[in-house]
Amino acid sequence: MKMHNFGTNKIVYVIIAVIVIIAVVAGAYYYVSTAKKPVTRPTVTTPTTAVTKCPLPSNTSVIVSIENEPPNSVDPATGFYAGEDEIMVNVYQGLIAFNILSPNVTQFVPIIASSWWVAPNYTTYIFYIRHGVYFANGNPVNATTFWFSIYRVIIMNQVDASFFTNILYNGTEASIIGYAIPWGVCHAIAYATNNPNFITNKTLCAYGLANILSNFNVHNETIKKIMSYPNQAIVVLDPYTLEFKLIQPYMFFLQVLAEYPASAVDPVFVDQHGGVIPNQQNTYMNTHTMGTGPYQVAQWVPGQMVVLQANPNYWAAKLPPNEANPMLTPPRIKTVIIEYTTSASQIIQMLESGKAQLMGPLAIPALPPLYLPSLEQNPCLRVVIEPPSAPTWLFLMITLDTQKYPLNITAVRVALAHAINYTEIIDTVAPGVGELYVGPISPGMPFYNPSNLPPYNYDPALSIQILKSLGFKLTLPNGTVINPNGQPLSLTLTYVSDDPAQVKIAQEVQIMLSRIGIQLTLNPVTTQQEENLISQSCTAPTYPEMLIWYWFPSWPDSIYQDLVVQTNAMYSGIAGNVACFNDTTVNQITNILPFLTNKTLMTQYVAQVYNITYQQVPDLWLYAIKQYWVQSCYVSGVYWNPGVLGYYFALMYYNTTACS
Repeated sequence: MKMHNFGTNKIVYVIIAVIVIIAVVAGAYYYVSTAKKPVTRPTVTTPTTAVTKCPLPSNTSVIVSIENEPPNSVDPATGFYAGEDEIMVNVYQGLIAFNILSPNVTQFVPIIASSWWVAPNYTTYIFYIRHGVYFANGNPVNATTFWFSIYRVIIMNQVDASFFTNILYNGTEASIIGYAIPWGVCHAIAYATNNPNFITNKTLCAYGLANILSNFNVHNETIKKIMSYPNQAIVVLDPYTLEFKLIQPYMFFLQVLAEYPASAVDPVFVDQHGGVIPNQQNTYMNTHTMGTGPYQVAQWVPGQMVVLQANPNYWAAKLPPNEANPMLTPPRIKTVIIEYTTSASQIIQMLESGKAQLMGPLAIPALPPLYLPSLEQNPCLRVVIEPPSAPTWLFLMITLDTQKYPLNITAVRVALAHAINYTEIIDTVAPGVGELYVGPISPGMPFYNPSNLPPYNYDPALSIQILKSLGFKLTLPNGTVINPNGQPLSLTLTYVSDDPAQVKIAQEVQIMLSRIGIQLTLNPVTTQQEENLISQSCTAPTYPEMLIWYWFPSWPDSIYQDLVVQTNAMYSGIAGNVACFNDTTVNQITNILPFLTNKTLMTQYVAQVYNITYQQVPDLWLYAIKQYWVQSCYVSGVYWNPGVLGYYFALMYYNTTACS
């Protein structure tokens, strides 16, 4: 799962590094192209006819995108938030990629792998590596590069190690021993060094692996023996053949491998700049890139700007046409400038003046939907909203701390659920892009709401009745006092203050709760403060009682990334279950659900979890959000697919006649 960062963080996840994140997703997704048909107007022959002159790009080799997600890290082992995802998908490449031109995220195209094979039982995946792939600095790529790169992500044990938890390493063991170690590698090192202590001493093994990665030499006979050891997570069968051996069957491992934590990172570059240390970030790699992708980071002003420059040594530019695909297209626009701001007025001014050609489309666009109607009237801009048939990817909710009084009372949470006018919030905050839904899975995604449970209905009279039966003192707006000798009910709602949508929602919810006699205190915070608050124990006095919270999955994964992480007690707090919901039955089901392969059984379990959470109300589901963005009418080649977070700039180009 991912969060949004409206400030200077990377939708910064201070996340728990050992999270079990495994995906069971299939699902139809889509792309949205941005071309619009010209409007045919009748010919008017009058000298007073006004003609709109759209601002031409001053330099068609440069494109400017105005966004609100400044990165903290562009290391595939550490970066996690949407703004970082966008940079890494343009800089780094993996074995395969989502085809951004495809209408779904179950279709992949070969990138560094030329082909692959999946075992019928989903425990073994074999990839055949292309010859002639190299990093921007000219260093070659082969199977050993991926052994290094993915083992590096795991042993560093930062947030992106979570992509491989319980797939390539044992998450439960990692939480006990304090190290995330690829399964079997300790035996591999013991075998190659003839030292059994690497098996029994996990600290020795963790630092032994880090030392190998920090002094990586593919010609060293000991390292070659370790990489080719057959009983481990990743096996180098030969220099151009790579085998993944999963801990347990997992149908959707390809979705994980299509994401940036599985990208190739240059071992030589890493070892020249700090190497690898267990449980630690590499601060140099946080701010420098050396990938195989179409762009490289050329300049970075923290919190303000990132400049991507076309890779002049791009290996895919030399591919014969029969081996190429859209995700290997050399960039047509050579320089990408991403500027960051949370100021709506600045975003609008830059778009309307032509100083910026793009806005968004991160998971949460830079501009709230309230501003879209006026931008749609500008003939020089294109406002693009995903079609109604497309599944949503992002949603907004209010999480309730189920571990502290009074929200540890289920009936109180039920009363709150019926006190919110969800339709009114959508109409005023997200017109045209918001839709009612029943969580924890986003509408249109696989396994969404199997029992067709209706959204909570707005019924303040029912809310008052429930709270009255609990004995709370309620003072209604007309002066009526219910249970005058009872305890008043007061709550606090925390929200990010530089998000206009959250500010408006907080104000509306305050009014709605006042109608049922609840005094709601508003607590505006920065993104960093929000992250610090939910990094505490759920029972901490300052853990948010109620929190407005955006949610979207790290990769296409409706079971694990939506349902499991939000409802299993193992992930309480910032790890995903912000409501700290803890139900024994839900925990038992969600512990096994991601690894099932019988879809009928999976649907039954999902329905059971849905019914329990619906009745116990750990979250108030405000609305799901359709993806949208804004672009200059001159810009072509803009596509969006949920598997590719952010823009893929290599496909973009200027059509200087498009605004005629």
